[in-house]
Amino acid sequence: MGQELEKTDAHFRLKKEITLGDMLTPISVLLSVVALWFTWSHDADLKRKQYADQIRHSASVVTAKIERWSPLADRYFEDIQSTIVDVSEKVEATHTREPANRILFKGLVQAQATASQRIVDEQLEVAYIELYGYVPSLQKTFDTTIQDIKSAEAKAHEGTSSALQGKLQDDKVLKLPTSILIGNELRSSADEQRKQLWKQIEFVATPLREKMLNLINLSDEDIMDESKREAAMQGKLNASAATDKKN
Repeated sequence: MGQELEKTDAHFRLKKEITLGDMLTPISVLLSVVALWFTWSHDADLKRKQYADQIRHSASVVTAKIERWSPLADRYFEDIQSTIVDVSEKVEATHTREPANRILFKGLVQAQATASQRIVDEQLEVAYIELYGYVPSLQKTFDTTIQDIKSAEAKAHEGTSSALQGKLQDDKVLKLPTSILIGNELRSSADEQRKQLWKQIEFVATPLREKMLNLINLSDEDIMDESKREAAMQGKLNASAATDKKN
């Protein structure tokens, strides 16, 4: 009788241990699934954040290069200062148009070549290639902006050359007694072109700059949506958001 009870107790303990194990197994599986889902969700959020940041970075690079164009273009007028000094000294010595005009022409050509190389070195078109993959519709605005800025630069360089050569045809300037006074006349003409070019570049770059800022300021969710990126390029998404805030 005692042996049968011991066998029953042992059987009961064995069944009890198996039952607890069976209970723990699905819990462990469930916890593993939850942990896996959490990891996957975290990785997905991280990838979305990285993708959004890549778009913002591409837009920021293009924006920064556009912003640099005005200072780069302005350096042309810094480059011609030494030429103006040389021309002024030659006019003071001869009080004639030549050979000062030849010195002027040579200096302006060199300054223009240097200015063009600066823009090439910026590799603006190369910087835009990455952004194009995210916002193809921006191509027209980008091309128009670059073309208009280059046109404004060329016009300013031509205007500067004409204005300075005109001064060398003015007898009043040729008869000035010192190179300082002659140089002031030349710089005054160049400064007018300088101011006009800066304003023109800022004006031309504004539409592209605004589109870039609209894109950069999108939320992570919106910037990953191609249709919302396109809407931001048209200014529609921001206008809609502003209306929602008012309501």
